[in-house]
Amino acid sequence: MGLRNFLNRRSQPTEVEPPHTAADAPVPASLTPEQLADLDAARAELLQVAAQAGVTSLNACPRDGSRWQDNAKTIRTITAVIREAHLKDESPGL
Repeated sequence: MGLRNFLNRRSQPTEVEPPHTAADAPVPASLTPEQLADLDAARAELLQVAAQAGVTSLNACPRDGSRWQDNAKTIRTITAVIREAHLKDESPGL
């Protein structure tokens, strides 16, 4: 096989796992009043931190296709990331 044939060879396709879609995501169970209150508190905290940091839009996509907006832990994690980035931007250069 010549060098030209070697370089132009196409690799054999391997089996690839199909991407997850929102239809594959588990359906969240109904939330208790305590969980709803926790979710509302997490959302309020995110809105406050985002406003302080000047964030005007947010795009997030979890790997399992579920809605990140319905998970208080995920919202708090995003809030922490925004807060850390904002604090880092405000600190004087070292």
